[in-house]
Order: sequence, then C-alpha cells, then structure tokens
Amino acid sequence: MNYLELIDNIRKLPQPKIYKNSTEVCRIKATPLNMWDVVTAALIARLNILLVGERGEGKTQLATEINDTYFGGKGTLIRAHPDLKIKDIYTALNLEKLASAKGDTHQALEIVASTKNPLTILDEINRVPQITQNQTLSILDGYINLPERNEQVFFGVDGFHVSIATANVGKSYSGTFPFDPAYLDRSHLIINIDNFPPTTTDLIKIQQQDINPGLKRVEGEDCTNLIIQIWKHISNINLSLDGLIFDLYLKKSLDFCAKSPTKRKNTVRDDIPNMCQGCMSGEEKTGLSEVCGYVIPTSTRSFKAYKTLAIALYIVADAKSDTPSPALPGYQETLQAFRVTAPYSGMLDAAWVKREYHGNPYLAIDFVCRKIKSNLEEKADYIKKAFYDALRGRLARDTIETLGEEWLWIEEILNEMNLIARNSSPDLIEEIKEGRTVYTQDFWMGGILHPDQTLFGERITHLTWQEDVGRRIRETLDSMYGIAFASEDGIYVWYEGMTRPKQIFKLSPEKFKKKKIKGLAFVRGKLLFAAGNEIYDVDNPEVPVLTTSSPIEVLTQSGESLLGTEAEKIWISREGKGKEVMIPWENKISCVVSAPVYKLKKF
Repeated sequence: MNYLELIDNIRKLPQPKIYKNSTEVCRIKATPLNMWDVVTAALIARLNILLVGERGEGKTQLATEINDTYFGGKGTLIRAHPDLKIKDIYTALNLEKLASAKGDTHQALEIVASTKNPLTILDEINRVPQITQNQTLSILDGYINLPERNEQVFFGVDGFHVSIATANVGKSYSGTFPFDPAYLDRSHLIINIDNFPPTTTDLIKIQQQDINPGLKRVEGEDCTNLIIQIWKHISNINLSLDGLIFDLYLKKSLDFCAKSPTKRKNTVRDDIPNMCQGCMSGEEKTGLSEVCGYVIPTSTRSFKAYKTLAIALYIVADAKSDTPSPALPGYQETLQAFRVTAPYSGMLDAAWVKREYHGNPYLAIDFVCRKIKSNLEEKADYIKKAFYDALRGRLARDTIETLGEEWLWIEEILNEMNLIARNSSPDLIEEIKEGRTVYTQDFWMGGILHPDQTLFGERITHLTWQEDVGRRIRETLDSMYGIAFASEDGIYVWYEGMTRPKQIFKLSPEKFKKKKIKGLAFVRGKLLFAAGNEIYDVDNPEVPVLTTSSPIEVLTQSGESLLGTEAEKIWISREGKGKEVMIPWENKISCVVSAPVYKLKKF
C-alpha cells in the first residue's frame, strides 16, 4: 500500500450519523480536525482513548457510535460500578463440566468470545475505586491474566485492540474516584469534550434528530479489516528528525533541572516547585523558565504515543485535504498531539493550573506549548548547524553547548552521527542520497540517515541556516557563565553545559606542603593562583611568577562570592546578576574567579 492508497482507505471510513460536533480540536497543515477526526486518528493508530467531561455532553454517544460505525457494533461494553469484576466479562464457568465432576473450577473456566472483539468500551470508569481501576490496566495493554489457568489471553483481531473509556469529571459528581496515574499513563489520548462544545449549527441538527434525548444506536458496517490495514501501514511511518527532537524534548528537556544535584527533575520531584523559585522568576537561562517547575517530563509510554498520534493526525488531515502530500510529520504535528492529550495526563501541577488558569489545564498547556515551540524554533539554526557538521564529521562541542544544558541529550545522537561520518568512505552525505545507510547502521540511526529524512522542512542532505549563526554561537559562548575555583586538592573549572567540575591542576603535597590556594585570577590570558606568599601560573607551576607579602591583593578578584557549601553542592553568587548558581561539589572551596567559557575550554 503506497501513501495515496493509504489516504484513499482513510477516506473510505464512514462519518458519524448521530454524533454532531464540528468544533475544531486542532489544526494540522492548515486543516481543522474535529472530535470525530481526532478520535479516528487515535483509533487507526491503535491508541487507547479516555473521554472526560460533564454529564450528557456526548461522551457515551461518541464511544457507542464509534463502535457501531467502525466495528459493526462488535465492541465489548463494560458499564463501570464499584463491584466490577473484569475477569467475569471475559470468562465463564462450564457448568456441565463442573457438575459432571470432570474438572474443578480451574479446569471448568472457559474464555468467552468477547476476547476477540477489536474494541472495549469502559463507560464511566471513574465510578470504580482505584484498586478496581487497576483490574482494567491489562485491558488497556490488550490482554487479561488468568492465574487459574496460568495464561495470558490477548484481545482483538490480528493484534489490533483499542479501548475507549468515558468518565464524568467536575465538582458536582458524587460516587466518583480519582484516576490511578497508571491508568492515565495507558490512556494515550485523553480529551475533555467540554472544551470543544458543538457549534450552534451542530446543536440545531442534534435537536432536530428526534425528541428522545437518550443514547442512540446506528446500523453500521464492520470496518475492522480496513482499520487494521491502515494501522499496519501507519506503524511503518516515521517522524521527521525535528519531530523526533521535539518528542525527545518532552522526555529529556522537561526533565532537566538546573538546581537538582543530578540535573534531573525526576530525582527531586517531591521538592518541586518549592525549589524552583529562582528559575520560575525568569532568572535562570532555561527554555521554559517560569513554568518549568509546574511541568513534569512525559513518561516513556506517552513519549511513544505522541509520535504515533502525530503521524495519525497528519494522515487524517491529509485525507481531508484536497492535496495530500507524503512528507514526514514533524514537530508541529507532534506539538499538536501533545497539546490535545497532555492537559489531563498528570504532567501539570494542579495547584498552579487552579491558581493561574482557573482550573482549566487546556489553558495552561497552551501556554506551555507556546514556550516549548518558541524555545525549539529559537534553537532551530543551531540544531541544523550541529547536524550539518555531524553529517560531515566536523562536529564541535561549542555548537552543542550553545543550545543550553537542557539540550545536552542531543549530543548522543550527534556524536554517533559524527563517528559514522568519519568512518564513511568517501562521504556520508552521498551514502545517504544513494540510500546506502538505511540498512547498514543501527536501526535507530538508519531511520535518521534516510534519503527522505528532513529537519525543519529541509532534507538532511541539504541543510542551511542563517549566515550569522557562527557569530551567534561565539557570542552565546562568550556570555555563558563559567568559573575556576580552588578546593583542598587543586583547581577546578566549571561552566554551563558541564555536569561536574573538571580538575585542571592537582595540588602537590610535597611542593606546597600545607599551603592552601587563597586567590585566583585571569591575567593576560593566564590563570594565576596564590599559595602562601607566592603566585603561580597553572600552566607552569614549577617556578612562582611572583613572590609578595600580599598575594591576594595582587590578584584581581572577579567579585564572585562563595555563599556556602552543602552536601554535594556549592553556591556561588554572581556579581550583578541577582541570582545564585548551584554547582555539584563535595569539598570546601577557598576562592572563585569567573571567566568567559572560551577561556575555560582550553583546560
């Protein structure tokens, strides 16, 4: 099946007969997608769906009509209640076998036909407590455990099974329970339909259908085999490189924390957002600045789901368009997939959403998305230059460091690409153009080094960037904060982008005996230090540069001051910056001097 055949198959899928809602949920390639379109995208991508909202707004009607219209009514409907026993829905006792004493209850347990259904509907799932919700986790994973038979029974047809759950949310509801985080993580598309109400025209059409306000069933054909064909084709489509980078940003950059000893947010989550005040006031140079402490990184499961949903949304939009194009979905499509499903995924700090956005997570996620999109687009030229250089085996760490600490995870991709380019003969770019890299590298790199792969709309074999990007990289490096400091055993350097300080001079106990380094300064490009009454050059510490009774006064200090030390970190107050910098460190330090990064990189 080629791309145009895929688009034609999606166009063959029927539209709803009863459900009416033409309100735009998201926009892909200038094509507006409504609720039916977005749910269809999730279905053909085999993603689980959770529909939440107030009562009577069409959640169950939408789920039921999906079942009738796409699957010929073959889905399994489970009405949630506190005494729900999931196993009883998919198994039954063979009473004849049990009565004849030919087997015990384990042997008499039989699997019923509902396990072969491609769709499971869990209606009002939050009317069961979390412990019962946990019974449904395996349904979302596509199987059920039968410990009596020591067996796992997988659902669906030819590997395809998807679940649609509905839930009433809001202050006015009694008899409902909070969602288990594990349940939310397995719900790949979570959407509050109240945020996308039907238009006036939709409501008139709904009113004119008939006078019965109850649930309506429709006669529909069974499109299961067609949906499975579409799903299998979608499974072979990749994101563009910028789409991959955006998805990794949600996983890796959202986990970055400048103040964490490990530089990871997940390891200090219990202290967030309390420890984030300096960052969230905009004083730290991070992409998300003031919202960083209110957003946790996406889970690995969600990271994969955003990619899949982005591809499916792109294809559904192409099917609605008059001019479909088989380009790779990129960061803008992945951003829309994130924007639609992240608000109720548990990524946002609930107190912040309530305080700043009237309790509406869609308003909060819109702001977060604008910040992320701006950060990515500001870095686009730097990213393109880094990949350009790596594809030619000329990668310099300066370009990576210019992106900022929250982007250092990208170095792993670039270094691997740079190594491949250096070992290629004669030229990696020509190998990519000829398609010789697709099956010769690790599978993950083969998808990147593909002749059709793009980065911000340009083929990776023809990358360009603004002419002044080199100058901007140098200016950024010059403005990055770096220090040299003396500890009990020598001199270290640290600058933005380094995980831990690097020792550049070891204090010899034989030469310096019990002398401590009490002063540091950069003089005419040389790093000098004072020990006792003598001043030395770090590059040539054998002979003192100067002997004086006042070595500290001789060395010009930078004005940076040491605030104090704690377990595994030190705090530096930056002159004129009105902020503090935390550096992971264990021992006492005696003096500090700041310097542009280019001065420190030579060590």
